[in-house]
Amino acid sequence: MENTDFKTPRGMAVTIPGKTTTINHQLGTTDIIVALYNVATGNELNSGITVVDKNTVTITTASGAPDQIRVVIMGFPMAE
Repeated sequence: MENTDFKTPRGMAVTIPGKTTTINHQLGTTDIIVALYNVATGNELNSGITVVDKNTVTITTASGAPDQIRVVIMGFPMAE
């Protein structure tokens, strides 16, 4: 692989209401992985995830979304 830069990932987790929500994660990168889980069942959810900028994502939910959603975000710092 060319230009491979191994970095230690950082992350955060937050519980949001079951509605469209913007999260300020402060990871300083757009190289992120976002996973969503139904708090009541633990099942993984599929929802719209928009990377707004290097510190912000928006989670867009559809009607019928659970009351609480656990959002886990892992990011890899940008190469310097």
